[in-house]
Amino acid sequence: REILRTVRSGVAALQHMEIGDFCSMTCGLRIQKTLIGNLTFSTLGSNHYKDSHAALVRELNEPFAIALSNALRYMDLVRDHKALQQDARRMMGNVMVGADSGLKEVRRLMAHVAPTDSPVLLLGETGTGKEVVASEIHSLSRRSQGPLIRVNCGAIPESLIDSELFGHEKGAFTGALETMPGRFERADGGTLFLDEIGELPASAQVKLLRVLQSGEFERVGGARSMRASVRIVAATHRNLESMIPLGEFRRDLWYRLNVFPVHIPPLRERKQDIPAMVHHFIRMKCEEMNLPYRPDIAPGGLDGLMAYDWPGNVRELQNVVERALILCQGRPLSFSVLPDRGNEAVREGRGCFPENRTLDGVMAEHIRAVLRETGGRIAGERGAATILGLHPNTLRSRMKRLGVV
Repeated sequence: REILRTVRSGVAALQHMEIGDFCSMTCGLRIQKTLIGNLTFSTLGSNHYKDSHAALVRELNEPFAIALSNALRYMDLVRDHKALQQDARRMMGNVMVGADSGLKEVRRLMAHVAPTDSPVLLLGETGTGKEVVASEIHSLSRRSQGPLIRVNCGAIPESLIDSELFGHEKGAFTGALETMPGRFERADGGTLFLDEIGELPASAQVKLLRVLQSGEFERVGGARSMRASVRIVAATHRNLESMIPLGEFRRDLWYRLNVFPVHIPPLRERKQDIPAMVHHFIRMKCEEMNLPYRPDIAPGGLDGLMAYDWPGNVRELQNVVERALILCQGRPLSFSVLPDRGNEAVREGRGCFPENRTLDGVMAEHIRAVLRETGGRIAGERGAATILGLHPNTLRSRMKRLGVV
């Protein structure tokens, strides 16, 4: 049995509620007539609360309401602060350091192409910062208010690439429990960044070409043609043109993507940017690692960095800075943690082969030589794929074709 009655109206609405042997008294907490919560007192038994209790709670209404309002505002501030920190980290990670120096030409080309919807092809070695350039192109474009959707074409299994790019209908295949929009749909009105475009399987290349030509596609398992307004920015560390005679990349797709190529120079060709990049990475990593200090750089601490050739480019420099921060324990950074040059012999000692060898034979022997140097390791920072400038899956595919075991 439930009995609900209003005791008295006024600044605070007080109520008695009796449910069996349980009763409670509730006071609405308001700030400027806005209800922000309730203050409830409960006890066992019935008829414990009198008008005197109501008067007391009415006196407590305002201080409790102010306290609750302050607590809620504090929680909002904490949440906003965390969001701003995350935004700042993302922004710090997507800054084109060197735009006024070694990347001046890249910045000039970006200013020309960003306002258009023309496809852009970013060319450069692994780790040169192609994703940062793609993000900058998007932010400078007319589509900057739309989404920027990233796809690593080399990280998606071939069996799933169509579903990832174009989406799938419910029941299209085993495990397709719900309809899922693909990356093209999600990028509608914005930019689609196709990283490692050279690793895209042949079947997906055909479908991508169709989208570039007509703007139409179908979800996997769907019959209805769909359209998406998408600006394409593609990136690769490979020579796509040389892949065409090998049948690894479609010529017509190459022509579609190669409208406005932008070459991003490796770090060894813009060493003047290293000091600014080191300071940038120190700030970024100190924030990410929640370090209570920001160490200085020891006198002459940059000398070794300026002398190094950086085969891993900007990504390797970032890793070196992070390692130094982990080990410094508040001391000035000297960057004595540069990687050894053990793989340099592999890079410099790639010998000449007899002129009567076939191209496939030379490639196979070259791959075997690199595999011997890496102890058979294919993937990873010091793996054969990194040394050869190939994606691990591409190297495995080529080894299979050439009979390299």
